[in-house]
Amino acid sequence: MKRLPMVLVTVVMTLAACGGTSTASTASGGPGKVDSIASEVPDSIKSLAPLQIATDATYAPNEFINPDTGEIEGWDIDLGKAICKVMGVACTFNNVIFSNIIPQLKADNPRYIFSLSSFTPTEEREKSGIDFITYYKAGEAWIVKASGGPTVNSAADMCGRTVAVETGTTEESDAWGYMGKQVGGTAIAGDKDNCAAASKQPIKVSSFEKQTDANTALVSGRAEILWLDQPVAGYQVKQSGGKMKLGGQPCSVAPYGLALVKGSPLEKALTDAIKYLIDNGYYATIMKKWGVEEGSLNNSEVKLNDNNAIGSSCVPSY
Repeated sequence: MKRLPMVLVTVVMTLAACGGTSTASTASGGPGKVDSIASEVPDSIKSLAPLQIATDATYAPNEFINPDTGEIEGWDIDLGKAICKVMGVACTFNNVIFSNIIPQLKADNPRYIFSLSSFTPTEEREKSGIDFITYYKAGEAWIVKASGGPTVNSAADMCGRTVAVETGTTEESDAWGYMGKQVGGTAIAGDKDNCAAASKQPIKVSSFEKQTDANTALVSGRAEILWLDQPVAGYQVKQSGGKMKLGGQPCSVAPYGLALVKGSPLEKALTDAIKYLIDNGYYATIMKKWGVEEGSLNNSEVKLNDNNAIGSSCVPSY
């Protein structure tokens, strides 16, 4: 992900109870400290350095643990390291179960200052006390086995199938929402079950705490369809050696947002750091390195709590 001349960040891994942890340290290449942006970081935040960043490192190529080195890698990680360099603060990246990240950001004495973990901003998440700074856009995509897998062209094709998703993701809530239900099965008032309306069997939603376990469920045959974010789906298909293929077209293209507790004093510095990286070419270098340019943003698209989807939705409103 990044790197133009200046200062690069290398990663040193330690293993903690929550999983792998990578600590950024100065090397060569990449962006450097920008005084005007560093001055926006409150002293109360600087005193906490190294800042702790939460990420679910099971979502390659966005964020994952390199099996050869044990280090947390990915384009989200490269972007996070670049943001920290621009703000002039040391940062440590922690591997955290995705569904635990928001609760931990909102804890009375939070360990994590913010999260880069492919979050889709939603009204529900924002009402719970989280703000999101837009830095990318991605859709949802289906994966099936290349040989013998079902045909998937739309959400309707999930009816009667076992669908693997990661716990706490948009795909999990969308799979249940297509059946007019909240995650777990409670009916949504005023909504309808689209599978039942089409005289089809319900979706068998199979949720996993780690995306890697959801991936394995498809390969092993415990699930017939895998539903996840577009850049991750494309990467998994490439890595599968011809065992997986994409189904249909990506839908519900929406922003990714850097997550932080609502009203965080770090909001302006983070926003300006992302814009600086875009304006000065570092962001584009990161996207090109990981082959995820399709979801790149321009400066004006970096916003607070942008929930606007682009194009067709995977599921009806619920």
